[in-house]
Amino acid sequence: MGITSRSLLQSAALRSGLVTAAQIERALDAVRALHNIPSFLNVSDEELSEQMVFMKMLTPYQAEQLKAGRAKLTLGPYVITDWIAQGGMGQVFKAEHKLMGREVAIKVLPYHRSTPEAIENFTLEIRTQAKLDHENLVRAYDAGHDGKVYFLVTEFVPGTDLRRLLRTEGPLRAQHAASIITQAAKGLQAAHDLGLIHRDVKPANILIEKDGRARLADFGIALRRGAEDGGPPVAGTPQYMAP
Repeated sequence: MGITSRSLLQSAALRSGLVTAAQIERALDAVRALHNIPSFLNVSDEELSEQMVFMKMLTPYQAEQLKAGRAKLTLGPYVITDWIAQGGMGQVFKAEHKLMGREVAIKVLPYHRSTPEAIENFTLEIRTQAKLDHENLVRAYDAGHDGKVYFLVTEFVPGTDLRRLLRTEGPLRAQHAASIITQAAKGLQAAHDLGLIHRDVKPANILIEKDGRARLADFGIALRRGAEDGGPPVAGTPQYMAP
C-alpha cells in the first residue's frame, strides 16, 4: 500500500515514529481476518486503532491522537503515552523513556504560551523542582526543550490525588485524613527548609499513592523566601488561600 493511499490514522502513525509500516500491515491483516473483510476493502481507522491498542502497538491515548492526525507524541527521548492533567502553567502527560523504559510525568509548556516571561517562570520551576529530594515530594528527573516546547520530567506517581479521592469516596476517616495531611506537611517543611514557599497547597496538588504515601506536587508558582517576587501580589487558588 503506498503512502498516498493511507488513511489519516496510518499516515499520522508513520509520521509519529511509534509504529512501522510492517506493524500497520500486521494490524490490518488481523482486522480483516477477524471481521472477514476482503483485502480490496478498506479497514476503518476506528477498527484499526482498536486492533493496534489490542496488540499493544499504541496506548488508547496515542490512538485517539493519531486518529485526529496529531503525530507529535515524543519529546526528546520520551514517548507520550497518556494525558494526566491541566496545570496552571501547562499540561501534564504520562510518558516513557525510550531507552530506559521508565514511566515518568512530563509537564509541558505549550508552544503558543512560550513567551519570554513564561519561559523564565518555567525555568524557575524547573530549578525549584530540582532542589527537592524528600519522600513526600515529587522528585525531578530531567528537563529540556524539543524545539520551542519546554518540558519538565518528574516521577510518575501512580494512584490519585486528594481532590479525586474526596469526590469518589466522600469524607475520609479521621486517621486516614490525618495521615495524608501529616505527610503533606512533612513535604512542605522540607521545601521550607530549602527556603521555598509553595503558595498553592490544595487537594489537587496532594498526590496519593496506592500504598497510602502522600506527596506534595506542583511548585509552579513557588517563591524563594527572601527573593524579590516579580509576579502578581496574590498567587494561588482562591478557594484554598488564607484569608
